[in-house]
Amino acid sequence: MEVLASVLSSVLSSSVVLFFVQRYFSHRDKKEAEALEEREDLIERVNTGLETIRLLSYHRMSQEIERLLDKGFATPAERRVLDEMFANYKKHGWNGDMDARLKKVYALRTDRPDKGSTVK
Repeated sequence: MEVLASVLSSVLSSSVVLFFVQRYFSHRDKKEAEALEEREDLIERVNTGLETIRLLSYHRMSQEIERLLDKGFATPAERRVLDEMFANYKKHGWNGDMDARLKKVYALRTDRPDKGSTVK
């Protein structure tokens, strides 16, 4: 009878210990899963924000090029700003119509044409 009580006591105590160990690891895994989900959500929001900034910078560069082409000349200061925008454009890995459009801006005069002359 003592052996049975001893075995039963050992089984129960190991079951209780196993229960608390499993509970601890389950709780820890749940916290890690929640933290991972929060990080993934944050990364998604940051990527969405960066994509918005990329699109806005592309749009702003397009506007600036069109403004300068409509104006008919581009000062050296305006060209420097455009160069910075273009460098950013290239860092994003974009390669499209901006190269040709930028060449048109560099073909413009650097000063305001005289009132009596025509813009080329």
